[in-house]
Amino acid sequence: MKVLAIALIAALVCITQASPIGEEVEVPELAADAMQPMELLNGARQRICTPVMCQNLCRSLGWRYGSCNAQRFCVCRRKNS
Repeated sequence: MKVLAIALIAALVCITQASPIGEEVEVPELAADAMQPMELLNGARQRICTPVMCQNLCRSLGWRYGSCNAQRFCVCRRKNS
């Protein structure tokens, strides 16, 4: 019973010492300059293409061959042409 009473008192002390919800927290400058998710998707990282990655992707999609084109996009083909 003593342990339960001590735990209850400790919990009440922790709750009263917690920071209030209404207090605003400053956003660091680095976080304010961060890119939005769509900017990341539309960036150059989306167009990274390696021959092995492209071949594996095309085979998993049911195509026979895959290669990267000049714009670094993966192009899948049924036959080698």
